[in-house]
Amino acid sequence: MGKIIAILFEKKKEDSYIAIELEGKTPEVLLTKGPSFEKWMGPYPPAYAEATFNRWNYAKLVNPPEVNHKDKNALKQTLADIHRTDNQLARYRQKKPD
Repeated sequence: MGKIIAILFEKKKEDSYIAIELEGKTPEVLLTKGPSFEKWMGPYPPAYAEATFNRWNYAKLVNPPEVNHKDKNALKQTLADIHRTDNQLARYRQKKPD
């Protein structure tokens, strides 16, 4: 499991890049792009990931949601529930079931 900690929004949200911090003794960050989530970059140390976020203007999540980074459907659904709050921040708002 991991947490989505940052997102680089694209015009179509499903095409956005996401950063996932993995659990473990030493934190690591993976980067991937929707909607297929086929290619993975990393794992990177948090300092490198932070530099990437700053360089490319990723929005950091105020309340990072937990997600199984190996479950493409979970990644798609979680991404759909992330909304930009301003240029530097985003928030996860899970939709309530009908």
